[in-house]
Amino acid sequence: MKLTESISNKTLIPFVLAFIAILTFHFFIDLTTDDYKYFRIYAFGYYEQGDVMSFLQWRYATWTSRVLIEFFTFWFVQFPTWIFAIVDSIIVLAIVVMTYLLFSRKRGLVYASAAILLTFMYRITDQGSAGYLVTMIVYLWPLAAFLPTLFPFKNSLENGVAPQWKTYVTCTCCALFCCNCEQVCIAAVLTWVAIISYTYLQTKQINKLYCLLLLIALANLVFIATCPGNSERAMSEMARLQIAEPFSPIKKLALCIASPIAKYMVLRWHSLIVWAFSAILPFTIYIRDKKKDIPLYISMIPLAMLCSTFVIQRPVFTMLQQASAIQLCLICVLSIAFYGSIIFTLLYIGKNKKSFITKYGPTFIFVVGFFSRACLGVTVSFQDTSRTFFLLEYSMIAISILFLSDHIAKWKDKSDNGILV
Repeated sequence: MKLTESISNKTLIPFVLAFIAILTFHFFIDLTTDDYKYFRIYAFGYYEQGDVMSFLQWRYATWTSRVLIEFFTFWFVQFPTWIFAIVDSIIVLAIVVMTYLLFSRKRGLVYASAAILLTFMYRITDQGSAGYLVTMIVYLWPLAAFLPTLFPFKNSLENGVAPQWKTYVTCTCCALFCCNCEQVCIAAVLTWVAIISYTYLQTKQINKLYCLLLLIALANLVFIATCPGNSERAMSEMARLQIAEPFSPIKKLALCIASPIAKYMVLRWHSLIVWAFSAILPFTIYIRDKKKDIPLYISMIPLAMLCSTFVIQRPVFTMLQQASAIQLCLICVLSIAFYGSIIFTLLYIGKNKKSFITKYGPTFIFVVGFFSRACLGVTVSFQDTSRTFFLLEYSMIAISILFLSDHIAKWKDKSDNGILV
């Protein structure tokens, strides 16, 4: 599917306006925290000598396995900030465009505007918690590299188009970069395994492209697990948080369950997309069923829990690692109620769908987003920082676009048929 075939000239207008808004925002940001501390200052000596490999070896040995990502960070942090502003604005716009093409049921000005509005509900300031330049390259750029790998599957479903050699090259390059980010790598493994399984069950054939991408992702997981810098970082974080010994398996499991809810119920870092997503779920059920029933009430639980944070006293601690056993158990219960009701609602909405993809696709998207954040609970160094929720909230954006585009299409059909006045 060519971009020019998917977006008409009229539909380009909201994307042009979106790019102007994104670029304007970028020219108001500056280098902060990690941008300066770990790159512009520490990397400057390497930059003067043009010795990027020594810098990457130092970072690999002492801090992180994200060597491909840090290669780009090394250069961009030394360049004038306006260069990063332009490049990153293009990449963010690419995420917006690809999200629209992947998840909107229909094409057109209204659908594009709705997709852009929902995407813009993500709180972009979350990406400034460790410096905008470093954080966006570490999290948003891998997401931008991951999304193109989904188009071959979408094209095979809609048009029966087999991937060409150019697709193999493009997707391989994208996989190498996106899997260098741990959270995106986990999401990629889950997604590509699902695509391979679905393709085999439907056609009894092995999807060679996604098998190749999966091998790249698994190799990256091994690279991440064996990186000495990740171990050094874990020890550093244990010392900083005054943790005497690694967490027990039970504590790790509790943190996996509790950590995805901390942002919304404890720290109250509410992105607008979380509110919109929580409202779209019961709205979708009510529009379809036209009655008040138990599924509708269950779908309202996430929205009710978000509203409750304004009247209920939140636990008094700054990080989940410092929570008492009782506090941690309470947050686990809240997390199960919040995310369990969402998964139930998504399954209920899809139960009458004929296609396997439309029936279980939204649930799978959300589970991947949830697991990408929950898996951080097993690491000693995980923090309750908002930037690590980006894939979870992106899954909410994608599902919201799916459902809202369906509603818009039905409204337009009724309007065209004269049912709506």
